Amino acid sequence: MGGAIGEPIYGFADDGFDGAIDDATGDTYAFNFDWLVTSGFGLFGRYAYGSTNIKPLIGRPEGEVNAQTIQVGAAFPDLGKEGALFTLSYLIPFSVVDGRNFLVSGGGDGGVQYEFEATYFYPLSQNIALVPAFFWIGNPNNFSDNPNIYVANLRAQFSF
Repeated sequence: MGGAIGEPIYGFADDGFDGAIDDATGDTYAFNFDWLVTSGFGLFGRYAYGSTNIKPLIGRPEGEVNAQTIQVGAAFPDLGKEGALFTLSYLIPFSVVDGRNFLVSGGGDGGVQYEFEATYFYPLSQNIALVPAFFWIGNPNNFSDNPNIYVANLRAQFSF
């Protein structure tokens, strides 16, 4: 639901017993909003719900994997420089609502992955920008026993 090729689920599905399944169809419903509250402050968010139909090839009952994702955040345009953008957000990239038994990985141990993100787009010129970012990921891969992951990166963006 966040843009991966396997939408609307992340990972691989089977019949719940390591068996093959037919081509899976899926439905995804999404809602997005962006609101520029003032010239220097905005809010954004998105919610998506997806359902993937699972049809085993060998006499097992059909089912479905239902999952959701949510992101909310704040944006600060022109912070520090015209054209700059600082954003803070909270994200749940993939939460299994139902059908965990059809996911090969089991969909985790019941934990729900969450992320806090901070990014700053800082233009150096009309065509070049630096984009530092920090990500704090809790319950990675939906396993509550997995340790937190901290990622910091610096990206150079060239637009021509």
